[in-house]
Amino acid sequence: MEEPNRPLQFEVVTTRMGALSIRDNISQEIMHNPVGPWVEANSLYIEQSHLRRRLSELKSSELVIFDVGLGAAANALAALHCARALESRRPLRLVSFERDLGLLQFALDNAHHFPHFKGFGSAVRSILQTGQWIEDGIAWELRHGDFVSLIDREVTRADVIFYDPYSFKKNQEMWLPSVFAKVREKCSPTGMLFTYSRATPIRVGMLLSGFFVGTGVATGSKDETTQASVRLEDLENPLGQAWLNKWQRSHSPNAPGAGDEDLAATQAFVLSHSQFSSLDWRHF
Repeated sequence: MEEPNRPLQFEVVTTRMGALSIRDNISQEIMHNPVGPWVEANSLYIEQSHLRRRLSELKSSELVIFDVGLGAAANALAALHCARALESRRPLRLVSFERDLGLLQFALDNAHHFPHFKGFGSAVRSILQTGQWIEDGIAWELRHGDFVSLIDREVTRADVIFYDPYSFKKNQEMWLPSVFAKVREKCSPTGMLFTYSRATPIRVGMLLSGFFVGTGVATGSKDETTQASVRLEDLENPLGQAWLNKWQRSHSPNAPGAGDEDLAATQAFVLSHSQFSSLDWRHF
């Protein structure tokens, strides 16, 4: 007996804001919803990280970006477009992490829907076929497999991290403090991470892992996102008293994966974190 036709895993859809994007019919998540991949990639990752300014610093040392969750490559291609548009720039190494290349292949097969693929079709094909693509002053490399294992073996250090895996509901492992600690270990001395999540438990996990944490720009239906940094002074809007007040009232004050038995230690750690050392939290 023939098996009934199964629905495709991915499909091109129009978001409620009129942008074309891709839905994963297994996870039921729409990529970069609702503003679409190109708007979010540029506002959340390129503009917020000041990538153009970073690349315009005429240094001989390369700028390294970790693109965690390559997906359909919107964030990676936004970085490549930014770099290629500059007449003079420092070298760029873009390291993309992805365990399932099906979404990228689907996006390439449907590139006529997504103008940002124009000029980079051969680059995407090279990534899929060989795991790397090189142009004058730009190197794009693929790390294919489980991120938690791959990051332990990574030899480069990231200046900028685009952290864009599936949401915590669909991919809990990628949002654990232990994973953020691994990422923190692979940062350069001025490394910064940018992500779409603004969830209180995830920010707590970032603090526990050694990052300083701040609010990021609004995107889509989110009124803010999250930045994390090796150095407190690099954050434009560090979490402060207002966030601590909210955290202490939260129904989910613990980090992802932590149990009730861990809460007291988590509270003590956060309240003693050097990011909040100037605040008198006793009067909250």
